[in-house]
Amino acid sequence: MKKGQTAKKTVSFSDDTTMTTHNRKKRNIDHDHPPVFVRKTTLTIPWHLPLLLLYFIFGSTDYDSFKLLITLIPLQVLYLIFQFNKSTVYGNKIIKIKTSLLLICLFTTLLIVPFVAIVIILMGAPISSNLKATWLLSLHICYLSYPAIYSVFNCDFKVGLWKKYFIVILFGSWISCIVIPLDWDRDWQRWPVPIIIGSYVGAFLGYSIGSYV
Repeated sequence: MKKGQTAKKTVSFSDDTTMTTHNRKKRNIDHDHPPVFVRKTTLTIPWHLPLLLLYFIFGSTDYDSFKLLITLIPLQVLYLIFQFNKSTVYGNKIIKIKTSLLLICLFTTLLIVPFVAIVIILMGAPISSNLKATWLLSLHICYLSYPAIYSVFNCDFKVGLWKKYFIVILFGSWISCIVIPLDWDRDWQRWPVPIIIGSYVGAFLGYSIGSYV
């Protein structure tokens, strides 16, 4: 710095140190608060979600959402291990998968289900009837969020980066409600089939393009 010049001060209004894009220039890493980002790569695309949807719409008997759910959960775990986690960088390294944390997050995801169900009911879901269907819908939404939930725990609860994944899944669920009141008399219009489809579409888009947003 030349004599007589003053150093420029910068102010950040970010609520955390999360980064969504990777600066390739060399920089100092704050090891107490390292940046977190998801690499821009096709590895984050969850190809299993559209395949599950195709099965749900065209291959399952009477839109069996329970069978879809028990197929989704192990595939989400595999997607996290072999795709999503390998695309997530914490500081200057990719964190290895922790088996114990995988199990803890599976249980934590289950604990979130009642809160999601309450939100769905507050937004207009039937209470006296179809309560089981609403509970299954909540399970689908929560386990679609499982890779993001694991990443929150694995990256020292840096929530900023992962909020968008939850938001896109919920938005996909919400926007799909518009087909329910339409007078088409289709089987796939009954509760909660369109919402499940919308949440899967939202999850697919969120995980596929989340690193670019």
